[in-house]
Amino acid sequence: MKRERLHLSVYTSVETGVDWNGRYYIACTSRASMFFRCPKEARKWLKLPAKIPSREAYDSWIASLEAADQERVSKKAEPLTREAPIEQTSPNLLQELLATGFGPECHLDESDPNHQTKMIT
Repeated sequence: MKRERLHLSVYTSVETGVDWNGRYYIACTSRASMFFRCPKEARKWLKLPAKIPSREAYDSWIASLEAADQERVSKKAEPLTREAPIEQTSPNLLQELLATGFGPECHLDESDPNHQTKMIT
């Protein structure tokens, strides 16, 4: 995913991106740069007090990023086909799987010759 950058002033900016651990922020000033996972910590490190235009721009940018992340997650969670789940199509499917499947939970009857055999799970 492409990184996004917010320029708060000539000497201050915040860059963000997404990796396998989630969203990260890199806050840059004229003297140093720091890596953060939490936007509040980045805001504190940048020393952005309330009720200034830079803070309002930062907060609205963070809100838009969170909305985009929620939209991306909801698109990923939607199934590609709109078919009914397996449980709704066959109510006795679980019983069928238990009767014909493998594992100790599937062989509960005492007529099984391996009923007393210990299994490693």
